[in-house]
Amino acid sequence: MGAHFNRILISDLRVRWGSCTPSGNLNFSWRIMKAPVAVIDYLIVHELAHLLETNHTPRFWNIVSVQVPQADKAREWLREHGDTLEVDF
Repeated sequence: MGAHFNRILISDLRVRWGSCTPSGNLNFSWRIMKAPVAVIDYLIVHELAHLLETNHTPRFWNIVSVQVPQADKAREWLREHGDTLEVDF
């Protein structure tokens, strides 16, 4: 993708699955490890794409869809099943 990040942090994010900081740090909720691999791939690419395009512009979504052709299915899975990832064991 040509995106270069600074650090990756896995933590107990409660509001979102991942984020990208202006300094190039990628943050992910540990809960995503319970998602299907295709969904994890989508989330990683989504955050990396923010390093190339900050906002959710058409260019941003094009970057994501080129890297993850099934991105729409991954987003739909998160909408339908994301709450199951919230369950703490």
